[in-house]
Amino acid sequence: MVLGWFTIRMVTYLWWLNVSVLAGFAIVITEAAIAFYKRIHAIPFGIYGATMVGKTTLNHQLRTRGEVPDIKKRTVGLHKGTRKTIKVEGETHTLKSADVGGESFYWKEWIADMKRRKVKYIIFMIDHRHLDSGANLDHQLAWKFLVDAVCANTWPNGKKKKEQDYPIAVGMWANKYDIWGKKYSYDGEIQNHPIFEPFKYGMQRLNDKGIPTFKYIVSAKSQPEMVYLGVTTMLKDY
Repeated sequence: MVLGWFTIRMVTYLWWLNVSVLAGFAIVITEAAIAFYKRIHAIPFGIYGATMVGKTTLNHQLRTRGEVPDIKKRTVGLHKGTRKTIKVEGETHTLKSADVGGESFYWKEWIADMKRRKVKYIIFMIDHRHLDSGANLDHQLAWKFLVDAVCANTWPNGKKKKEQDYPIAVGMWANKYDIWGKKYSYDGEIQNHPIFEPFKYGMQRLNDKGIPTFKYIVSAKSQPEMVYLGVTTMLKDY
């Protein structure tokens, strides 16, 4: 009887041990599969904004991490999307973005890019020019165009948008902080910085459409870690 009881206990123990090992192995395999998926599956990002705001610099920073050239020429037209792999705090993500011109006659290319690549996250870049001069409306006009395009129920060709045609989130990134940060210092929360003030109505329109917005301050050329953190924050929070 004692031997039989002991045998049953041992068999039960070995069975549970085997189950635990298999469960642990399954978890490891699942985590590896998720990591592999994140690496090969490129999340489509759209990077838009007025001319000379830093879109090309941001694209370079995402691709090369710190090795960013001094860009003098304006981007012409819409370039082909390229893959970028970023890693922050042990997490790896692959995204795909395309450089595109910021002058008004290229804005229609933003919509074409959104539609063609099925953009899931948008980063709209601004700098401090509207703070330097109240008469400068570069950002406001570009922002209105973008918000109108995103919130529209149809594409320019009249085709009705589907639910998956809308972005998951739109980030407004105030770039070149290393240039304007001291001049326009602010002690309050980033969300309330005066640099974002002219864009509140557009953000509210996006929110009403069910699209959250994300305000961020960054120096795309000199702060690679902040760039990467901004991207991962958008992916995690939205």
